Formats: sequence, structure tokens, C-alpha cells
Amino acid sequence: DLENDGYALVSPSFGITIIPQNPQILKTGNQTFTAIGGVTPYTYSLSATDIGTIVPVTGVFTALAIAGTATVTAVDSTGVSGTTTVTVLPTQLVIAPGSAVIIAAGNQDFTATIISGSGAIACSISRDDPSGTTTMPAVAANAAVCAVTVAAVPTSGTETFTILITDTQDGDHGSAKLTLGAP
Repeated sequence: DLENDGYALVSPSFGITIIPQNPQILKTGNQTFTAIGGVTPYTYSLSATDIGTIVPVTGVFTALAIAGTATVTAVDSTGVSGTTTVTVLPTQLVIAPGSAVIIAAGNQDFTATIISGSGAIACSISRDDPSGTTTMPAVAANAAVCAVTVAAVPTSGTETFTILITDTQDGDHGSAKLTLGAP
């Protein structure tokens, strides 16, 4: 300090770590980020403001009602930065029925209980065993209902499929099982 006319020397900043690293929080939850290292004060920012907001001077993140991941950046007074990610988790939707067995060609509806969001869903189907040979059932979404149409069932044994239903607005999702054939 004496060699600098009595002013405190500011050492160079060598890196910033943000804690906690990569937290996962629920929708509308809060998380406080703290920067370590570097030279205070810090300024916090968020890469995706559609999932939440962050207070630049305190690092307090508030999640909105949409699931997703964003990068949190802290910049110190010398311009050095550090990053981490924050993930806002989707809500698990309740699907009814949770499972169904179809032994002949036909239809099955799976209904999602939408907690918030758009009230509209997207649905998809995947084969649980990739070696299966039965024709893949078709799916169609209408409001909160995923309609599954089965053209054929196995001639012996069973094949299982997973129906994934996702709220198109906020990313909430749930799944159900569909078994084709006689168990």
C-alpha cells in the first residue's frame, strides 16, 4: 500500500466459482447463488429469462412456472466471470390410466391431469424392447387426451410401450405403460 500512494492494491482476479453448482429446483422456487473468488462486488445474470429471474446484486434466482435450464453468470469488478447452470424441474403429470393392456386391435385413451400451463399436450410413444416386431401404435393428442390406436397385437407373448405426455406450454410431463398381447 505504501508503494501505491496509500491506496489498497487490487490483486488480479484468477477465477470465480459460483455455489451451489448445477442446482435443480422446483417451479416458483428460489435459489441464492454466491460467488467465491475474484474481486467484489459481483453482478449476476441469467441466460434464459423465460424460466426465471435473478437479482443482479444479490444472486437470488426465482423460478417461473416453466421448466428448463439456464446459465447463471457472476462477473466480478475486474470483469472476470464464472458460470453454473440452474434447472427448473417439470412437474410430474398424473396420467389415467397409468397402464393398459390391449389384446386385440383397438383404441386406448390416456388422460393427463394438467396442473397449470396451456391445457394442451403433446404425446409420443416408444417401444420398451427395441427387438419388438409389432406395428408401432399411432398416437394423437387432443386437449389433455392422448389417443392411442393399435393396428395389431403380437400373435404370441406381449410387447410393451411407453406413452409420454408433455404439457406444450410449461414442460410438465408424465408417462403410462401400454402392453399389447395376452399377458
